[in-house]
Amino acid sequence: MSGKVEVSGVALYRSMVEQALDAVLVLEDGVFRDSNPAATAMFGWSAEQILASTFMQLSAASQREVSHAFEVYMGLAMQGQPQRFEWLCCRADGSSFASEVSLCLLADDARKMLIVTVRDITAYKKTEKNTEQNTERSAYSKSEKLRVLLENFPGGVSLIDENLRVVAWNSELLRMLDLPAALFEGAPPLAREVFEANIRRGEYGEFSSASDEEKLAKLMAIIQSDTPYNYERLRSDGSIIEVRGVPVEGGGFVTTCMDVTAKRRIEIEFRKQSLFLKAVLAHMPQGLSVFDDQLKLYLWNQGFLDVLDYHPDTIYQGVAFEDLLRIMAERGEYGEGDIEELIATRLQLALQFQAHEFERTRPNAHTHLVQGKPIHENGKLQGFVTTYTDITELKKVQTALSKANALLEQNIAERTTELRHTQDDLMRSEKLAAMGALVASVAHELNTPIGNSLLTASTLHARTREFAQKISDGNIRRSDLAAYLQAAQHASELIEHGLNNAADLVASFKQVAVDQASSKRRRFHLNKVCHDVIATMMAKIRQAGLQISVDIPEHIELDSFPGPLDQVICNLIDNAILHAFEGKPDGQIWISATMLGQDRVELRFDDNGVGIPAENLGRVFDPFFTTKLGQGGTGLGMNIVYNIVNSLLGGDIRIESEEGAGTGFIMQIPLIATVNNTGPAD
Repeated sequence: MSGKVEVSGVALYRSMVEQALDAVLVLEDGVFRDSNPAATAMFGWSAEQILASTFMQLSAASQREVSHAFEVYMGLAMQGQPQRFEWLCCRADGSSFASEVSLCLLADDARKMLIVTVRDITAYKKTEKNTEQNTERSAYSKSEKLRVLLENFPGGVSLIDENLRVVAWNSELLRMLDLPAALFEGAPPLAREVFEANIRRGEYGEFSSASDEEKLAKLMAIIQSDTPYNYERLRSDGSIIEVRGVPVEGGGFVTTCMDVTAKRRIEIEFRKQSLFLKAVLAHMPQGLSVFDDQLKLYLWNQGFLDVLDYHPDTIYQGVAFEDLLRIMAERGEYGEGDIEELIATRLQLALQFQAHEFERTRPNAHTHLVQGKPIHENGKLQGFVTTYTDITELKKVQTALSKANALLEQNIAERTTELRHTQDDLMRSEKLAAMGALVASVAHELNTPIGNSLLTASTLHARTREFAQKISDGNIRRSDLAAYLQAAQHASELIEHGLNNAADLVASFKQVAVDQASSKRRRFHLNKVCHDVIATMMAKIRQAGLQISVDIPEHIELDSFPGPLDQVICNLIDNAILHAFEGKPDGQIWISATMLGQDRVELRFDDNGVGIPAENLGRVFDPFFTTKLGQGGTGLGMNIVYNIVNSLLGGDIRIESEEGAGTGFIMQIPLIATVNNTGPAD
């Protein structure tokens, strides 16, 4: 079968017999709900096209002009009176053909449908026409006319005379009942002989509990009666044959056989689907109601009564939606106010047939989720389906979850604040540690020039005493004077050079110390700031056995924050000393800078160390991430670098590294900082 029949909104499974020769269609409310392959072959339309059409669209143009005749037939059939009539139908290619149409009612308590059977009688009409033409030339015998009539009957037919002999039949009867052809050759067979042949083949399943003799007796009693009979015969192949018999005046019977297998299967499937639908509705956890397009109740389940506390006596098919609103309003479900106004307002909304979803808390403190959706078919409104879900427990869980989330967020906020305070304390400790290291490094660096100057001054002092003694003894010579003056001049130069170096180092330390102790903004040359920082850290750099070189043009000037930039350079040097050269001699560090356009500078810090593993590259700047925990690493140095470059300096920083090939930190910094901060650092 192609297509589906909907039963109360639930698809009816395909169930028509595929081998039916006639076109079989299911018609409901003027719309085709189902069709079989024979219909597709007969009309030349696809199943989808047939289901989207009307009976008039399958009719020839001349028949459409008298469409009221079909409406009359359909009206009689809907009253339970089967109809059979001839009709001119139309194929997809525009050609028309004569057909015989039968209409049969299929109904249950909820809906009514028509089983439409269409048989192509073109051959019969052609035969009939030829018969008429031939009659004009030579009259057919009555038996020949009867033969034509029998062969074109839409089913099996037989005539049993008063002697209970089958004197007339058609080929459809033999085909439908699979009767042996040999039995009907020669003299007309007795009805008893036909019955006995069928009994031997295991036919007449409707009498399965009877013996062969009892079956034969029952069958003979039927045809010997003068009362019309109608029963269904279940054949051994599973097909169902409807047998109708009418007595003939003077004795005998006219019997017709119609294959009603497809019809009965549809009815069985219809009842099964109805049963399934009732079971589904009964076991749904939600209440459900279906109203038609006139807002009359069509379908509901027990949940509908339970959720909304309706008394069973108030709920029946066809009850008006307005009456149910009145029950709810009179119970106070809609709050205070004029009852008629409350009903009118809600009825007006319902008449819009708009999809909706809302929550409503009833006087009994239960909360319901109400979800409604209109039902359309072929663009036409058919009704409205609504579900009612009790979500009281769900709302309680959601409320508890919201409170838990709020408490969790509060706890997270408190822990985050504590963590930030701890991180700030650690950063201050890091700065103090860096300042202590800076002081120690400068003290070490000052020791050399000051010690050299002190040694030279002591030597000069000794030479001066010697020279003074010679003068006192009166044995001074010109050569002694010249030697003393030469030594004094050389000592003075050495002392001056040493003290100048100490003064420069103190000046660098002073500037770096001042810058790192504050975040004041000023103009400065990048080259000088980098050299000053390196000068204060040379002792640590030499102790690590590293070589460091700086390649920064002297003209690059920034209006920014030298103190934080000092800390960036210090932290990068410390990070390289701690991580970059483990197990690798001849370590080198390069600090270089190039202009990027007119307003930015790229500052690079490169080393030829061991590099950073790929799995750690994304975590280098994370706070508290270190591979040297307990070995001098705090996990804050690079996080401080990242925060200074990205926030205070207004730039960005990225890493280029390959294991075994060194690491590069690339910073792009604006020449003029966007942050306006002239106050002291935290």
